[in-house]
Amino acid sequence: MALIKRYLYKKIIENLQNKKILIIYGARQVGKTTLVKEVISMHPNSLYVNGDFIEDQHKLGEPSREMVEQFRRYELLVIDEAQRIENIGIKLKVIFDTLPNLKIIATGSSAFEIANTVNEPLTGRSLSFSLHPISVGEALGDNRFDLNDFLVYGSYPGVVVAGGADHKRTTIEDIASNYLFKDVLNIEYIRNPRSLEHLLKALADQLGSEVSVNELSNTLDLDAKTVFRYLDIMEKLYIIFPLYPHASNVRKSITKKKKYYFFDLGIRNAIVGNFSALPERADKGALWENFCIIERMKRNDARGRFIDYRFWRSYQGDEIDLLEIEDQKISGFECKWKDQPLSHRVEKIYTEDLKGLGSITLISTDNFKDLLS
Repeated sequence: MALIKRYLYKKIIENLQNKKILIIYGARQVGKTTLVKEVISMHPNSLYVNGDFIEDQHKLGEPSREMVEQFRRYELLVIDEAQRIENIGIKLKVIFDTLPNLKIIATGSSAFEIANTVNEPLTGRSLSFSLHPISVGEALGDNRFDLNDFLVYGSYPGVVVAGGADHKRTTIEDIASNYLFKDVLNIEYIRNPRSLEHLLKALADQLGSEVSVNELSNTLDLDAKTVFRYLDIMEKLYIIFPLYPHASNVRKSITKKKKYYFFDLGIRNAIVGNFSALPERADKGALWENFCIIERMKRNDARGRFIDYRFWRSYQGDEIDLLEIEDQKISGFECKWKDQPLSHRVEKIYTEDLKGLGSITLISTDNFKDLLS
């Protein structure tokens, strides 16, 4: 079976020439290993090290000349699941400084762990990339895109290539139960993983709505600091991401509550236990909103754009689902299942108060391929 071509592959190949350590972040099962092995296939004189294996961890023991010298004869060193290797940042720094001609790629499934150990030692020495589940553009390019499947079963590579609804469901349920929380269980100060699962369930139920940390704290019987900590962990493990409210000069704007979305809708649906087809779902609008926002992020990332993402909502209920802010210029997007007229009042606020570019763009099932792929 041919591999689905990932947009990050080209970026990795291009940046291997830049004399930097390339770090690829992403959730487990998102395709990091497949991606780096595709890169390795283009570099015969390579060494692949997997941090999940004890014997490979020993290859990167205490920083020493002997440890470094074992890599001298290679052109490319790939360290997969690098977060499993103790003090990986210092070890990468020593290798990089001693062997400047060695190309190095490191992957990490847990940004929570790897980011805390590599950022300071590798300042000025590394470039970071994020690998997401399959994008609309990637799936269309491989003739594997189905809208219902993306919104119901998600777009992890294993799910996209799985045949039939039953196989897709068992695949995403396996990822959710056996892989997603593997890193969570290794985080020492999470004393009760069950409470974290309850938090995710609460966020899944409030998809597309503003979230109050105090309400979550009361509902889950957790103190607010613990809720904040758990939210931060789930973000760094590439399970959820926040959308912040846009702070403008409009006094009616709400600026305290965030919205939370899922990097993959299959994971979200596994959490709530609902894999019904789209026509039967009461949450179809929320799924569509999440889908449009994460796919816009993937699209912009593939194009190398640096965007600040926000939403806007007033106390009166007027809202704009997504604001993309680039170089202080605002573009607005509304995510609606079917094409429909937008509110003239919201359009006026967008143009006159928010100083948005042009008009708000509607993303519907009629035009989404042009706007998301």
